[in-house]
Amino acid sequence: MTYAIDETLVAKARELGPLIREHAAEAERERRLAKPVIDAMNRSGITKMLLPESLGGLETDPVTMLRVVEEIASFDSVAGWLLMVSNGGAFIGARFPAETVEALFRDPNDWFMGTAFQPPVEAREVDGGYRLTGQRALASFAHASRWICLTGLVMDGEKPRMAHGMPELVIAMMPAKGVEVLDTWHALGMRGSDSTDVAVRDLFVSKAFTCPLV
Repeated sequence: MTYAIDETLVAKARELGPLIREHAAEAERERRLAKPVIDAMNRSGITKMLLPESLGGLETDPVTMLRVVEEIASFDSVAGWLLMVSNGGAFIGARFPAETVEALFRDPNDWFMGTAFQPPVEAREVDGGYRLTGQRALASFAHASRWICLTGLVMDGEKPRMAHGMPELVIAMMPAKGVEVLDTWHALGMRGSDSTDVAVRDLFVSKAFTCPLV
């Protein structure tokens, strides 16, 4: 299958170039992308290229999406990283029930997901869901995120629960306001990506906001 790149979206990305470059030094200094850049990218629609139209997205083909990310990254690698991360999060919706999807993507202009995918935190199954505990690194754009995505290793007592000869793992989505965002990101490069540690302490996540990691 071949795709014709949507040059209209590429042009929109190119128009954002001067604003992105203007704030690039600020992102490096403050260790997070400037809000005017995030807002402008949201308004342009390019942060929701992989969302379906029914959720306020553009249903853009993946080749165009990658070309738009490339264009944005030519002005600032941090802004390109945000665009890749924000669009990549849309894929996770396919794993959840419709009601959960509606909650995750209720506002197509404010649905960023900070993801610290591996290694997993500890997950203990309780009535209606799981309680998660642990600290994990590299949750890019944690301060700008509405949601945080973590993986959890399901524990039975002091040992991992096994399924088909493998440890049982879950993906868990939780509101960012319930997660502790730590000041740990002091990298020499990509400082503006805000890829800091996040921590949860016995945080309850309902089963509807989890799915098996398989």
